[in-house]
Amino acid sequence: MATDSLVKFNLRQLGVFRCVAESGGIRAAARRLGLTQPAVTHAMRELEQGLGVDLFVRSAKGVRLTPPGEALLLRTQRILHEAQSAQAELEQMGGGQGGRLRIALSAAASSVLPQALVDFRALRPDVVLELREMTWPTRLDGWKEGEYDFAVLAQADVPHQDALEREPLFSIPAVLAVRTGHPLAGARSVTALAQALWLAPGYGMDVLDRLFAQQHTPPPRDIIYCHSVSIALSLLRATDAVGVVSSRLFLDEGASPGLVALGIAEPLPAAQVCVVIRDRQALTPAARLFIDCLRQAAAKAS
Repeated sequence: MATDSLVKFNLRQLGVFRCVAESGGIRAAARRLGLTQPAVTHAMRELEQGLGVDLFVRSAKGVRLTPPGEALLLRTQRILHEAQSAQAELEQMGGGQGGRLRIALSAAASSVLPQALVDFRALRPDVVLELREMTWPTRLDGWKEGEYDFAVLAQADVPHQDALEREPLFSIPAVLAVRTGHPLAGARSVTALAQALWLAPGYGMDVLDRLFAQQHTPPPRDIIYCHSVSIALSLLRATDAVGVVSSRLFLDEGASPGLVALGIAEPLPAAQVCVVIRDRQALTPAARLFIDCLRQAAAKAS
């Protein structure tokens, strides 16, 4: 390999670069890193010289990223997370203990998560777990940068255009819900609901498009996409909105008071709860083990 083709930066420089970008200045980054300002300045000059581009615009107020700097920051997040994952995987393969597992979850995963956690903890009590609630990973801070190992999410059972890998775990029938006493509580067809205010999860547009298309009716225009189950339930109880919710909601007496399920004639498309993975080859042994526990929990619950 020619010398000119070698990568001309290292992980330490990238770590300093990320800290400077996030801190907005050399001085603040030096404090966060426990380094001297000259050391941080030197690391950034070496990085810029090695890459042959200016990464920052410097001023008396601090620094801001240039377009090349913004591009490198996105790559830096991924590189550093991949390096951490690689280290964790090698340690786990070598019999090392510990490690960290970060998972993005939607509320739909709650039916299998407890059993999966019990099974996983029995095998790997040393792994630090971080769970973050979210309905769709591309809207989650850190997902694109590789900060999360995988996600467990509910989505409509339709073709997807992204490059993410999906492994179905189980299906959840969807229902339409309104508050008790809602003027449309007696509706028996979605055509009677077209002009209503709607509350839907992140995958709700796919559900509504298919539901109304079956009736040759345009989908509703007044839709609020809510990525928090607790907020959605509060809004449903306090407004005249119609909500797309999981049928499991009405199996939980603590979650459903004040709400009724509409008895519409049209069947709603089921939501598919899936493990969502960016790159299966990049999963650590701990991540693969947790996914296996999720599979077993889903099989037991079916």
